[in-house]
Amino acid sequence: MKKEKISKSQVLDMDATGLLQAYRDGIITPGEVVDIYIEKQKLMNKKLNLVVDNRYEAARKEAAQCENRLKKGKIEGKLFGVPMTIKEALDVAGMRTTGALKHLKDRKIAAADAEAVKLLRREGAIILNKSNTPSLCFCQETDNNLFGRSNNPWNPAYTTGGSSGGEAGLIAVGGAAAGFGSDIGGSIRIPSHFNGVVGFKAGAFRFPEQGHLPEVTVENQKRMLGFGPITKSVRDAALIYSIIEPSFKAPVSWEIPKGTKVVSFGSFHKTRCTAETMDILQKAQEALRASAGDIELDSEPPPFMKDVALMWQLIMSEDAAAGTREWAYPHLKKGNLWDHIRILFDFVKAKLGFEAMNHPFISWGIFGAWLFAPNRKKRDQINRFVENHLKEIEALLGDRGVFLVPTYPSPAKKHNKIYWEIFNIKKTFRWVLPFIALPNTFGLPAIIVPCGRSAEGLPIGLQVVSTVGNEDLLFRVASFLESRLGGYRRCTAYD
Repeated sequence: MKKEKISKSQVLDMDATGLLQAYRDGIITPGEVVDIYIEKQKLMNKKLNLVVDNRYEAARKEAAQCENRLKKGKIEGKLFGVPMTIKEALDVAGMRTTGALKHLKDRKIAAADAEAVKLLRREGAIILNKSNTPSLCFCQETDNNLFGRSNNPWNPAYTTGGSSGGEAGLIAVGGAAAGFGSDIGGSIRIPSHFNGVVGFKAGAFRFPEQGHLPEVTVENQKRMLGFGPITKSVRDAALIYSIIEPSFKAPVSWEIPKGTKVVSFGSFHKTRCTAETMDILQKAQEALRASAGDIELDSEPPPFMKDVALMWQLIMSEDAAAGTREWAYPHLKKGNLWDHIRILFDFVKAKLGFEAMNHPFISWGIFGAWLFAPNRKKRDQINRFVENHLKEIEALLGDRGVFLVPTYPSPAKKHNKIYWEIFNIKKTFRWVLPFIALPNTFGLPAIIVPCGRSAEGLPIGLQVVSTVGNEDLLFRVASFLESRLGGYRRCTAYD
């Protein structure tokens, strides 16, 4: 009996796991799916500017190869024939990695895939495109001088977040089955929250980092960095994480174990979330209390939370952004006072509307990192802070506990607002970044789950954080929230 085909809209709604089942059921082919996604990307990109480069013809050829295998009854790999989008910062063989810098637009084409991309393709993933980022991923909004600004699908006057803003926006409109990004300061999680998608950041050293621009060389920053998937479902995030970190096995059971401890809070010190954010957090807490899992809920924030964003900022400034400066301003090799005055002058030129070498987001960020770079005494203080409070977190959560906290104090805001909340000389990042900084500063795995909407219809996601090695519980709690509070809902405004 011939099975009924599915519609384009149904394909765009599907996660990768559902797509694989559709292949098995014979109701759609990889070639048809690739064509649907390509059509979708072309349709929405003029308004949203999420895709910066593509390999559509190569993707069509790879899909045809998958179809030949399907005819022989072979489905090989966890992502067989699944079309994916990749953040511009990651190498894809045959494509340029520019860091969204104008002077790197003709950079040599990558001869090999980044290690994470290689693992995804080994499992059958088809790479459709590269997505937009801020220059050198150095911002929580996606805008640059080479590719321009990305716009939030739910309201183009609002930011997608950054630095994986193009990725999250694409998954929000259903422009691929899944995406992949990197995160050292919310770069996966802020865009996932702002665009209403699932985003997972791996814990410290639990992923292959080769083939990313820029490379992270400072040890404390390496601990903060995490790669991971941006998806339409928690189950897909777990599936893709099992590919980039083979020691992890996706949950067999998705039930929350009895006796799970959830430390959940959304307000402390000077940090204040919007009423809508707090309402959604309260609904999540109530759902957990009503579950049959005998869950222990603690709403007391650990005392160190008031300092965690400051420590994150100091770690990000440890090398005075030397690596980023060398890529953005290769002619300024000394990194001395005069070099930074020239960078500040480049920032002023950009802000006044004159032609500048770099976007003001990155010039101001580099200048600020140099201005607030910690001395040796302060670096010792950072190391003690991380070491002591990581032990405190491990004791608090053990092997049965997670944090459940907001992602950002508000939903997405209009363009440029988020940047100036974070990169402000008054250090206002201390009041908006603690929830984001928590997983980065301590190298913890974290996942964002869409859990509600603001009155304006903007997505609001909650963040689940666990200790390294306890990702199974993290994904189970995230799956519970997804099932109770709504999860992913595709933006259909560009159909």
